[in-house]
Amino acid sequence: MPSIIDALAVLWLALLVDLLLGEPPGRLHLTVWAGRSIERLEPLFRKAFKDERVGGAALSLSVIGAFALLSHLVTGLSYLSWHLYVLVSALFLKMTFALKCMYRHVEPIARELDSDLGSSRKRLSLVVRRDTASLDKRLVASGAVETVAEGFVDGFISPIFYYCILGLPGAVIYRAINTLDSMVGYKDQRYVKFGWFSARLDTIANFIPSRLTPLIFAISASLLKLDWKSSIRFARAYHASTTSINAGWPMSSMAGALRVRLEKQGCYSIGEEIDPLSPEKIRKSLSVYGVSALITLLIFSCFLVIGGIVYEAYFA
Repeated sequence: MPSIIDALAVLWLALLVDLLLGEPPGRLHLTVWAGRSIERLEPLFRKAFKDERVGGAALSLSVIGAFALLSHLVTGLSYLSWHLYVLVSALFLKMTFALKCMYRHVEPIARELDSDLGSSRKRLSLVVRRDTASLDKRLVASGAVETVAEGFVDGFISPIFYYCILGLPGAVIYRAINTLDSMVGYKDQRYVKFGWFSARLDTIANFIPSRLTPLIFAISASLLKLDWKSSIRFARAYHASTTSINAGWPMSSMAGALRVRLEKQGCYSIGEEIDPLSPEKIRKSLSVYGVSALITLLIFSCFLVIGGIVYEAYFA
């Protein structure tokens, strides 16, 4: 069975892989595998089950079960070779979170916001679901900052949180759940019934991590000499501004740290416009993301060590 030392080695090696190599090619990426599996299985499950809710739930459980099995097979490598186990596990864990990728997608939005609004809008459309064609500079910047804030939950802290609780299978299962939600968890006519189970699972999975995020953002804001007090105040005051019970927490906390108001027209307005949104605010949100990622790893590494000591003392 993998030890705490193994778990820490996998965790930090996964971060190193992310920083040095970024995302693997699509054909080798865990999320792409999950997405293609969902695409191919959806029509089969729709045909097999008359009740869309039951079919959607069956699809979710099947995909989650398959990826749980895959992760357990990787974990089993620990019985064959420690080095092989750590390397393969780190590669799999890296595919459940994104750090360098967030910078790669969002920094160009900031860079082109003042010089080429049309290009900035197009780049934003790659990371949000809303129509970006008519957004002004303020709303494009808002969308970018919201992407960074909300992306920290499903793109970093949640997979790391479940890795520390359940090992590699926990992180992989979380990524499968999140991918299911992104593909079938819509509330439109096609998916409102079929995707309800996937959407509910994703909401439950992100419940705790989304509420830990404001604390981590506030610490990061303090280290970066941003407004950590407003980060906490905005999170308390505006976290319920979104229809999602989870999304408001990271976005309101980020808005406070940057002293800005985030807005999605017709849906929500979060925070107070103490400072105007700008390319610099987008870059500062990325700084908060990066520092928060490091803090997350340090905090959860401590929990792994403490958990290992307690386990060895009372259960081994």
